[in-house]
Amino acid sequence: MSTRIGLTFHRLPDVEFLHRGIAHIRLLCNVQFETPAKDLFIQPAIVDTGAPLCLIPSDLWERVRTQQFETTRIGGLLARKECAVPARVGILAMTLLDQQGHRQRLTVRAFLAQTTEVPLILGFQDCLEKATAHLSYPRKEAWLEFE
Repeated sequence: MSTRIGLTFHRLPDVEFLHRGIAHIRLLCNVQFETPAKDLFIQPAIVDTGAPLCLIPSDLWERVRTQQFETTRIGGLLARKECAVPARVGILAMTLLDQQGHRQRLTVRAFLAQTTEVPLILGFQDCLEKATAHLSYPRKEAWLEFE
């Protein structure tokens, strides 16, 4: 039996290009984390099929149990060194969940950013590669389906 995790679309107008009708559209998934004291907290994450791994901001991963490995720098659209974000590669557990109560527990390798200035991102390896993504923006329907 498969598990279906509902996703939501978040649309924000681009203030600079409001006159052109340009908007920032994000596909979001709720992610639950557990602290070592067994406290639970939920954060929205951007579903990003272009991200190789999940990206976890420091204020989030510092609260949960992680296994950490080597230090790295994460680049983005610009390949300049000064635009890269320092991070560590690590492993942590999380649970994807939706408003209907569906859950999918995952253990993922992730980039653990050394800053809070990055969003929580669900990337491909260990996360999105395990699901079939379904999305229709015109119908405002999206979900990840795990076999």
